[in-house]
Amino acid sequence: MLTCLTLRNLATISDTTLEFDTDLNVLTGETGAGKSILIDGMLLTLGERADTGLVRPGTGLASVEAVFLNRDGSELLIRREIRAGGRSRIFINDELTTLDEARRRVSGIVDLHSQRSTPALLVRRIQQTAFDEFGGNFNLAGDLSDMFEEYRSLLQRLNDLQGNHEKNLESGNLIRHELSLIEKLNPSLEDYQSLVSERKELIASQNSAETLHGIVNAISGDDGIITALGRFQNELSHTDIELHETIELIGQAEISLTETSSSCSAILGRIDSAPWRLKEIDDRLDGYSELLGRCGGSLDRLLQRRKALEEEQEKYEIIDRELQDLEVMVPGKGKKLHETAEQLSTARESTVKKLQNCVQKELKLLGMPDAVFNVIMHDPPLNRSLTSDGKTICSDGYEIPEFYFSANKGIEPGPLASVASGGELSRVSLVLKLALVSVSQASTMVFDEIDSGIGGETANLLADSLKRASENRQVIVITHLAQIATKAGRHLAVSKELHDGMPSTRVKELKDKQNRVAELARLLGGGDAAIEHAEKMLGGFRSSSAEDGDGS
Repeated sequence: MLTCLTLRNLATISDTTLEFDTDLNVLTGETGAGKSILIDGMLLTLGERADTGLVRPGTGLASVEAVFLNRDGSELLIRREIRAGGRSRIFINDELTTLDEARRRVSGIVDLHSQRSTPALLVRRIQQTAFDEFGGNFNLAGDLSDMFEEYRSLLQRLNDLQGNHEKNLESGNLIRHELSLIEKLNPSLEDYQSLVSERKELIASQNSAETLHGIVNAISGDDGIITALGRFQNELSHTDIELHETIELIGQAEISLTETSSSCSAILGRIDSAPWRLKEIDDRLDGYSELLGRCGGSLDRLLQRRKALEEEQEKYEIIDRELQDLEVMVPGKGKKLHETAEQLSTARESTVKKLQNCVQKELKLLGMPDAVFNVIMHDPPLNRSLTSDGKTICSDGYEIPEFYFSANKGIEPGPLASVASGGELSRVSLVLKLALVSVSQASTMVFDEIDSGIGGETANLLADSLKRASENRQVIVITHLAQIATKAGRHLAVSKELHDGMPSTRVKELKDKQNRVAELARLLGGGDAAIEHAEKMLGGFRSSSAEDGDGS
């Protein structure tokens, strides 16, 4: 509930504070006095975009402060500041915040209805929103819309994947085949270089085999050097000459030659196994040559091709998994969508008569006893619907509600957008807004000059309707009708005067009968007769204060 609104340097308002009651609050004043600016100021605290043109000339900063009373008794203070240079800031409980956060915090607190919003009822989507709000189905309808869009998107993706499945399968098989050839070889730069180097060594060793055999035979053969040295060493050991040093040197030479012979024999052992290893190496190098021929003869290109094929294979595997998941997911999503649509249809069916009866009752109270108001359910349009499980459904469900209206007896109701005149549309709009009061979650309802074209007994009936609406929540009304002003629990008069050469809007609470009568008489056209009529309208009015309260 809005308890207090303070505006400073906003258009024609210099410094004004308004206090509101819990029931019916009425603002009256001459056209152009600044009543709409008060509403614009309140909207700024609700997160509306700021217009720097609202900053009062000669000042650099405009501000609006609203105090709301939460249902738990705590206060919510929202302050909006607008600088002439264009910068705007908003505070919640004196802490700087963002517009989005402010909108979230105040969402559902205030519900505004104005004459400017009446033409919106000509839009079928607005009619559907009003219908579902009245039936308490707004959230369910929103959930259905989200579910439909998700289902349609998933279904389209599934159809696309199924349509390309054969093509994807063929492409995937080709990629897997080519990749398997590469993976079988498992190429790498290190492996290729090692094979080439080892092959050179094996061929070089094969060319040296005959020489190595000659060395082994010359050293270790039956007539080799070692045999001869052994014989010479034996002969020298039987002479009388001191040849110990020479014999020792011969023994050392024998050891070195033996080691040389053993080393050459080991190399020859490896050479004997070289032919099969060389064939093994050549087979792998042939595999490299075949793959390199497909990739432009470059090992780098071969390795890049392998990486590209692996990425392509992963892509097709992801697509295949996605297809499998969608084939399981989509039917379940479709089932849930239809269950929700059935639930919404059932709820809407019970809402139709309730809204029709409520609107027709209010239309009669507003002087249209022969008016007929119907809610017609249309099939979803083909251009934005789909058929699933044999049922046509769109984001609105199985049906699309539209308001039909007839103002005169014997005239068949037609679409509201086609058959209602300006005045009739205004009354239907007002009736719908009053009907929504009973289901609105907002703690404050604001009606901005919704009484255009209404007078006489209809004005009395409208005043009664607004008074009834204020029994359950706070209602703030800007009006030109004395009948409505008479019902006010708090009556605020808005006026404009010149101050230092500048227009200045003032708001004054009318607390005693004399001031109330004067304002009512002005609304009634002025003069003695209007004063007398105003006094009768107020009847047993009792002053809530001995003096006028001035909120300027």
